Amino acid sequence: MNRIISLLALLSVLCSVPAVAQEQDAGGSPYSLFGIGDIINYSSNRAYSMGILGTSLFGNYVNAYNPAALGKLRLTQLTFAFDYGFFNTQNATTESKLSNGTVLGFNLGIPLSVANGWTWSLGFNPVTIVNTKVKLNGNTGGQNFTQTYSSKGGLSRISTGMSYTLARTLTLGAEYNYGFGEIKSQNFISFNAQGFINTNIKKELDFDKSYTKLGAILEPGRLFRSIPLRNLTIGFLYQFGFGLNSSEQGIYNSSLSIDTVNLGSGEIEIPYQMSFGITNVFSNKYVTSADIVLQNWSDFKETSALDVKLGSSYRAGLGIEILPSNEPSGLFGKMSYRFGGYYEKLFYNVAGNDINSWGVRAGANIPLSDFSSLELGVNYSQRGTTSNGLVKDQFLNFTASLNFGEIWFIRPREEDQ
Repeated sequence: MNRIISLLALLSVLCSVPAVAQEQDAGGSPYSLFGIGDIINYSSNRAYSMGILGTSLFGNYVNAYNPAALGKLRLTQLTFAFDYGFFNTQNATTESKLSNGTVLGFNLGIPLSVANGWTWSLGFNPVTIVNTKVKLNGNTGGQNFTQTYSSKGGLSRISTGMSYTLARTLTLGAEYNYGFGEIKSQNFISFNAQGFINTNIKKELDFDKSYTKLGAILEPGRLFRSIPLRNLTIGFLYQFGFGLNSSEQGIYNSSLSIDTVNLGSGEIEIPYQMSFGITNVFSNKYVTSADIVLQNWSDFKETSALDVKLGSSYRAGLGIEILPSNEPSGLFGKMSYRFGGYYEKLFYNVAGNDINSWGVRAGANIPLSDFSSLELGVNYSQRGTTSNGLVKDQFLNFTASLNFGEIWFIRPREEDQ
């Protein structure tokens, strides 16, 4: 227990250190300007390497997405995850490159009763990240101008949740989240000529809200005692919507004066989210899992001057995990191997074009001791296209998580079950 507590103190310091980015150009993808930025779809390294979020994926791991998935955690686990990625964005004529490191959060899961699937969790995880600057050149009234869109910041959450299994067939989960952070955006139009007024529109989204998640995982095989379905699980998650405080300010510069005008403030609603998943284990060795995430952003008010509309989105993922044999030999025989991919229709439509993303992933779990392990993952993905004057993004990410395990609050009879 003392080791876990010491690690928690260390990780709280590490997570206060900002991520490092190295830019070779103006930097960042214009797509992250829309909505609340790039949404970080990460729940665990295990699920990430399979291309899913783990809506129905049970196991001895901490799932930061669906609290019901904690129901099979057998040992107290503390997980610290991080990512380092390489990013390339290009249109028909230009290209920009970026590399950065991101803390994906840390999560603690404590099984209070293994027999009853009663588990408590605590976590810190980023929700979105924004870091971009886009420059456009134009002409009005015979005068050239430069328009610069920039946005920076991100949203994070601290969560606590609990799972409990009813009648050995249905595991329920609930999670409370406290969200915090801010996103600052600017739309600056510069003429640099007399007779024209430079304009700087500043917008700030403040995230200081609470929201909840409810999850459930059903094990049909326990109801019908069917051998083909004995390891089948069906999962569901519902995340309630929440609000962001928004304020917008206009700063108008001329050669004679600077005028500041409050353009309005209020609350912007983030829509609710639903997810469905299905998982089965074949021959006690091959774990196959799929899930889909649905969210409708059509009521979110996008105030940028860019030609963009927000609407419904979905993300579908499918993956497989190859478990070690019952009597493994050597390090490679004790490792688990994961493969998967996903396809996503994003929530924004740019100039009449839907923007889609796809990716392929792989990973492995490397045991360090009886209770601890190192998990590695790799992702290659694309977003958008260079057709129709749009932008294509390419990502190459390497993820790692350290999992530290100990036995807390578990009676000896429960450890043997």
